[in-house]
Amino acid sequence: MGEKWDRSGKQVRPKTAVRGKRSLCARCRKRSPTAVTTPAPWYCPNCLRADEPPADRREDVP
Repeated sequence: MGEKWDRSGKQVRPKTAVRGKRSLCARCRKRSPTAVTTPAPWYCPNCLRADEPPADRREDVP
């Protein structure tokens, strides 16, 4: 897919990050939709949720 070129003069905001700014998830290799500013490794939201322990099994809850 190429870049968006709108001829009406209205500015178009891209839905995804520029090709060089995308990162792959370190676990499932899914590509990030937006630019990743944090250092590697980057995890997609699905993998981040999967790594968290369930609420009833957390150790910090008294």
